[in-house]
Amino acid sequence: MFELALTAQVIIWLVVLGWFLASSQASLFHPSAVYLGFHALVFIIRPILVRYLDFDSVWRYIGFEPSEAVLIKTLAVTSVALIVFVVTNVLAGRTRVAFPAGPVQSFSGLQYKSFIVTACLLLPMIAYSIYITAAGKAGGERVGTMFIMTNSTGYINDAQFMLAPLLCVWLLLTRFHWLNLFPVVLYIGYRSWCGWSRFTIITFCLIIVLAYCWHHRKRWIPISAVILAIPILMLFNTLGHNREYLQNLFTGHDVAAVDLEAGMSKFDKFRVRLDTQDFANFDYLTFLVAIVPERTAAYTYGAQYLQLFTEPIPRILWPGKPIGAPVGTFNINAYGNFLGLTVSLPGDGWCSGGWLGLVITMGIAGSILGFFHRWFWRNVNNPMVAVFYSTAMAMLIQWFRDGGISIAKFMLWAWLPLLIWLGLTWLLGERLVPGNTITLRTGDRLHLVEPERETQT
Repeated sequence: MFELALTAQVIIWLVVLGWFLASSQASLFHPSAVYLGFHALVFIIRPILVRYLDFDSVWRYIGFEPSEAVLIKTLAVTSVALIVFVVTNVLAGRTRVAFPAGPVQSFSGLQYKSFIVTACLLLPMIAYSIYITAAGKAGGERVGTMFIMTNSTGYINDAQFMLAPLLCVWLLLTRFHWLNLFPVVLYIGYRSWCGWSRFTIITFCLIIVLAYCWHHRKRWIPISAVILAIPILMLFNTLGHNREYLQNLFTGHDVAAVDLEAGMSKFDKFRVRLDTQDFANFDYLTFLVAIVPERTAAYTYGAQYLQLFTEPIPRILWPGKPIGAPVGTFNINAYGNFLGLTVSLPGDGWCSGGWLGLVITMGIAGSILGFFHRWFWRNVNNPMVAVFYSTAMAMLIQWFRDGGISIAKFMLWAWLPLLIWLGLTWLLGERLVPGNTITLRTGDRLHLVEPERETQT
């Protein structure tokens, strides 16, 4: 039965994909294109590998053995999530999808000047963020599934993530000049050296691709970008196995470790290296579907989103701040080891209220992103709009993968430098200021006139 459900899973995805491509809305810039790719990777390819290559490392890590009925139910949950999201997303975001004729609109001299001021203001903060994390001065502890700061604040530690959007704006301002290859490689090298927050490498590359396609009026990703993605994905996988890989490579220091693959065949070694947590959202969701609500006897009822109001307050100012959501109905770790794992957007909906919560969550997410998609195409020739939209699109994979409020944290650092840049552009430019005030009585009329100009024949 699981094999039959897998076949149905593929057919449903192909039908939804076909409907999306036939909708006249399809492009690289559509949120549904991102979700269709995400769904194919984690909810089609992964369960196929689970079934035919016996991927089970995640379930062994959790301490959980799913039944065939739970596996089939999980596939049904993901298919419903796919249909609801894509349908609401396409319908809410329906608009004319076409780049205007003519050359791309350039940034103004004022926008260029305000960006330089923005970079000068933020680069010292970014440099300090890099320094304290590299020097190990940002201490904390893990409580349950959450890592909390004890002698610092996330606002300082994560300020370095503002470097990516700043670099992408610079690429657009300089029209992707080849000399920009140096800072791009330097940034990727730095993130690889750190080893942690590997997704910053992926999102950075996605922003560049989206901005490049906008600049060159391309609705779909070029083949060259697909080819360049291969070494990036290989780096991502390598860092997943060893966060200090690049440091060890350059320092020549190699920590001796027990060879866990000793005695394995080449195929088994290949299987073990692929069976990682990088794209195992199907495994995580299977666990959630199995315990909610049968074992938890409750849903979250969307209470996890209350964390949006408590999370912005630094713990250094509020030592007693609740860990995670301020209101909790159950603890996932009470039923298995979920440390470091993510619920995904469909899983977040399922935990909120089962089938109803799933439909509501995916419907709201699809509708919001649909309106955002419409706004982009209606202002597609505006370079600032392109930067804001490309940055947000690159972050969607994190939202689909994590669920909950994580997208707000990522968007804070992705959009903060852009908002400062936008504000400085307004501040440094010409603005309307209050002048004389005229009070008119009820019934009075004000006629606006202009001097008559002579016409020449």
